[in-house]
Amino acid sequence: MSPSREKTAGLAVAGTAVAAAAGAGLKRLRSSDGTPFDSDSYRLLAGEPVAAGIKRVITARVDDAIAHLRGEAGTEAPEGVHEACKDIKKIRSALRLVRESIGDDVWRLENDHYRDCARRLSGFRDAEILVEALDGLAERFGQTAGERFDRLRQELDRENRAAYEDGTVERAMASAAAELEAGRSRIDALPLKGDGWDPIGPGIRRSYRRGRKRLRGVEEEASVTNLHELRKRVKDLWYQLRLIRDADPDVLRPLADHAHDLSDHLGDDHDLALLRDQVQRRSATFADPADQRHLLEQIDQRRGELQFAAISLAERIYAEKPKKFTKRLESRWEAWREREPIAA
Repeated sequence: MSPSREKTAGLAVAGTAVAAAAGAGLKRLRSSDGTPFDSDSYRLLAGEPVAAGIKRVITARVDDAIAHLRGEAGTEAPEGVHEACKDIKKIRSALRLVRESIGDDVWRLENDHYRDCARRLSGFRDAEILVEALDGLAERFGQTAGERFDRLRQELDRENRAAYEDGTVERAMASAAAELEAGRSRIDALPLKGDGWDPIGPGIRRSYRRGRKRLRGVEEEASVTNLHELRKRVKDLWYQLRLIRDADPDVLRPLADHAHDLSDHLGDDHDLALLRDQVQRRSATFADPADQRHLLEQIDQRRGELQFAAISLAERIYAEKPKKFTKRLESRWEAWREREPIAA
């Protein structure tokens, strides 16, 4: 391995021990086909023009989201909502990747459209996320401790089921699916043309630069808002690295995987922050005030572990300056496209 490649690979795998020290994250749903990271529908393919590839990727994610929302993908309503929200996040990341190419006006129109679709669905996951976070704590600290919080869990679970039983979720899913379908015809009309690094390079540099900036903010103050903003920027980087991962799988796949790990650490921390707020609000659900204090202590302990792992890993992922990081990816991309030229 050459020195430069070794250095790059080292960056990609750095922080593994720290990430492992955080322990298993809270359980998250996977895609129905069981292959959440390697679907051809979310990658730019060899011999494919970038413009055509981006449009194909967005169209595939729109169709997948619609299928989940309409029950055509074999998923129940809770998982369907979750999968559709993930699809929309991928769409918005792909649009951010080519923002400079399509122009700010078109980008804002499309970004607002998909953001509004996601907002129709996002609130229905809140109670479910809180139950998952509580179960994760019980698993980590022992089931006996978890049994002390059964009343809280039952209350959260009841609220979660109520939204599905009264038809509110189904109506929101149908509305979001209709909006996604209505905007589908605009994908082919996106003013995105050509091939090469130019349509995507500025977007990757922007995502990386914004992530570094958010990391500086977290290092100054690890507030719930700052941590959540960092997670959004890390998700952009993760999704965008997945799009170009075939350019150098040995480097880009591990780097994308570590960005995914970082996103999960930050996501689990955010879920626990939401749970902490609810625990403080729901004192009446605890038979003994000591149980409430004990749960808050568990939440704070776990958040401390997650934040330590997340910041340590982020400092390694964002160690380079944006220009150097982007230039290195560009060189790998260009070498790949020389080996795999665009088909006539």
